Amino acid sequence: MKHLITLSIDAGIATVTFDRAEKLNALSFDSFIQLDSIIKQLKKEKSLRLVIIDANGSDFCTGLDVKSISRSAITMVKLLFKWLPGNANLAQRVTLGWQEIKAPVICKIHGRCFGGGMQIALGADFRLASKDAQLSIMEARWGLTPDMAGSVMLQGLMPYDQALKLTHLADPIDAKTALSLNLVTEVCDDLNKRCEQLKDALLEKSPDALAANKRTYQKHMLVNRRKLLAAETLNQIKILRGKNVKRAINNRLKDESKPFFDSANW
Repeated sequence: MKHLITLSIDAGIATVTFDRAEKLNALSFDSFIQLDSIIKQLKKEKSLRLVIIDANGSDFCTGLDVKSISRSAITMVKLLFKWLPGNANLAQRVTLGWQEIKAPVICKIHGRCFGGGMQIALGADFRLASKDAQLSIMEARWGLTPDMAGSVMLQGLMPYDQALKLTHLADPIDAKTALSLNLVTEVCDDLNKRCEQLKDALLEKSPDALAANKRTYQKHMLVNRRKLLAAETLNQIKILRGKNVKRAINNRLKDESKPFFDSANW
């Protein structure tokens, strides 16, 4: 299996890198499997001090590789399957998994961060965005609903109406607008430099204190987690059983006029 997402660990600092630049880092089923495996490994790393989520190429992640994943109903079942309604499935684990890592998690966003890529970024503790970044909760454009635990994180980040507006309209927004909505933590002139500064500042602090802080704030951020996870999956299954989603996906795959994504990859 090709490494679509890579992991390197140096002196307690883990770097997780999306490495499918030729497909704008769109998420295939193998991407989910690899990312889930990396998160599980990081949760076991006792000497871990910090995690950085990065991406090669022009874009952070343009979302789900719909053409690839929609070919197989079994693939969709594997993404959505869970033993209990409130448990996290594979699609949800790659977002919430970052919250289960004791060390701080920084996500570096550049270029386009759409759909599933946006939801994964929401799982990080800090989201640093370059000035050129575009962000979107894109699923509605495909006739789908977000089902990767983004709703769990959004409830602690922004008011109900703003979250619903972003989800309903599915329009890309620029980094400055994203900052005003609390979708990102900072907008950076130099993304790499700012990440290094934040990394150094965090490494100066006690890892025990940082882990305790994370647990404390999660009490607010992750309220109603199991109910939301169950609702996300149930709603998506209902949508997938209907006719509208097939029509929406076919229309989007045929639409070559949209400048903000490559329809061959989405």
